[in-house]
Amino acid sequence: MSIQLIALDMDGTTLTPALQLTKKTIETIKRAIDRNVEVVICTGRTLDELEDVFLHLPFVKYVIAGNGSAVWNLATKEKIYENTLSLKQTMQILQLLEQIDLRIEAFADGKVYIRQHCYDRPVEYGAGEFAHFIIKTRTPVPNIHDFITERNLPIDKFNLYFKKVEERAAMWNQLEKLGYSITTSFQQNVEVNSSTANKGNALKELSSSLNMTSENVMAIGDAMNDLSMLKFAGLPIAMGNAVPAVKEIAQYITDTNSDEGVAKAIEKFILK
Repeated sequence: MSIQLIALDMDGTTLTPALQLTKKTIETIKRAIDRNVEVVICTGRTLDELEDVFLHLPFVKYVIAGNGSAVWNLATKEKIYENTLSLKQTMQILQLLEQIDLRIEAFADGKVYIRQHCYDRPVEYGAGEFAHFIIKTRTPVPNIHDFITERNLPIDKFNLYFKKVEERAAMWNQLEKLGYSITTSFQQNVEVNSSTANKGNALKELSSSLNMTSENVMAIGDAMNDLSMLKFAGLPIAMGNAVPAVKEIAQYITDTNSDEGVAKAIEKFILK
């Protein structure tokens, strides 16, 4: 197996629990690229949420964003693939959420749009210790429904943060029955994409554009939204802190994101 592309999840994987990149991780990714191995950031985030990552990894050329709703070539600033929710689907989802008090985040064009009321109360709406990150990376609008209606364009994905466990579970089931791709990266959230948008399909598209097959891909992840890319990759690697479902399909389990598991995996399989 010749690994030519490394797909890296961010939160819970490449980033530490404090959402930082360690010096060793940065240097190890750079060494892999210096050996002509491409690296793609493969994340549920969108571009506005990755500015600090880009600052430390300027040599990384590709990003799969929004759980596979878009693939960007950072060198050319070009979106080379997209798989969005239609306007009709977007409005259907918003209608289902009308009676629930939750934080709705709409991902589009590299930005995350959020209702001003939730933006002003990040802790109340599930931000926890990362309230500063929410304030820094979200774009507030007076009303999400009105904003999307006036914008009249597709949405990459929705990220929904529920206050009540039972509301989250009920909405998950309802959206899944309607055919949407549903996943999660945190206990309190639900991420909604089009039925065919996921990290695996986007990674397949990127690999094909680079004349690579799954056998040339190593993927590292920790959460449920990483399953599709790990299933595609010829070499799927789970973090030590990964959920059981991710560990079950991995060929190798590296260290945790607290202990530079990504760097250790790259050293073992690429730089050995």
